[in-house]
Amino acid sequence: MFLSILKKNFSFVFITLVIFFYSLFENTSLAKISDKYEVQTFYEEAPIMPGAAKYFIRTERIEKKTKVSNNHPIKIKPDILRKMLRQLVYKYDRNEPEIPLFSNKELNLLAEHVPKALMSAKSDEDITFVIKGPHSSARWSFKEDRLTAGRLFITNNQLNVILGTIQANLQPTLAERYAGNVWETAKLRYDVGHRNKVSKYEGLIVVFNKKSKGIYRKTNDRKDWFVFTNTAYKDAKENLEIKKLPKEQFRTLQGQIDELQRKLDNQPKRNQTKPIQRKSSPPQQVRKKAPAPEQSINEKSNSNYDESYVLEQKLKTIDSLYKKGILSEEEYNKKRKEILSKI
Repeated sequence: MFLSILKKNFSFVFITLVIFFYSLFENTSLAKISDKYEVQTFYEEAPIMPGAAKYFIRTERIEKKTKVSNNHPIKIKPDILRKMLRQLVYKYDRNEPEIPLFSNKELNLLAEHVPKALMSAKSDEDITFVIKGPHSSARWSFKEDRLTAGRLFITNNQLNVILGTIQANLQPTLAERYAGNVWETAKLRYDVGHRNKVSKYEGLIVVFNKKSKGIYRKTNDRKDWFVFTNTAYKDAKENLEIKKLPKEQFRTLQGQIDELQRKLDNQPKRNQTKPIQRKSSPPQQVRKKAPAPEQSINEKSNSNYDESYVLEQKLKTIDSLYKKGILSEEEYNKKRKEILSKI
């Protein structure tokens, strides 16, 4: 009789067993990211609790052979990398304000460890990262840590950034809180992004400065893949060099020349001999003032020397600005011609 009832309710029993095993599977902590392709780890932070996310910056072998090899090992300055990555911002919705894709904490980690990884990586290796940092948004009332993961590599002398997971919520579920987990959820699934698979995430990534050149998406279908060309690299480098100038007046050629002229005017003239002190004549003798003598040859030569010194310093200044890329070739030639015309 039991068997006959079981046969009649086979479908119900089967569905019940599937739901039971599925619930067991969901409660089991599984590895989120495989270490199969890992080569060398430059930064690592252990999971805050068993089953939670682990954080790292490391080199990995490329899963499948690519048509174009990476330009690794390669050198990139931390400040320039930070400046380039800061250009990416995130919007949860088109109607919501933009927020930085990476927090300052995350930018510090990437700027410190990614350049070392790029110098160590081979042509068939990418740099992958899983990091977290505090973010604020209109969707929550205070700053909270969020997880972002992806991969970087340089090919055709262009920095490529593929994002796998973007600002994932790390807050424990209500069930986890009741179970005593008040730190980070163990239910999170995240990925570092892949060359041959599009990552799906909520929201949209855009470029912060709309006037920035040399930053674009790989294709219309790959909204998770950004490419920074040599133009973007030069722009970041130039902006950093300009910021190093201490005052606003030093950001233009004329400001630097004016400051140089003021310094020269305040300095004593070179090769000028001290006047000879003569004994004063007796008080009873009154002499008529002699007419002022004409300028001596020595004084004329000193004056010419000072003028040539100023011109020489001006030429050195514009040469330095041209080499730094602050002056264009046209501006450099114009200023040089203007200075030389005064000789």
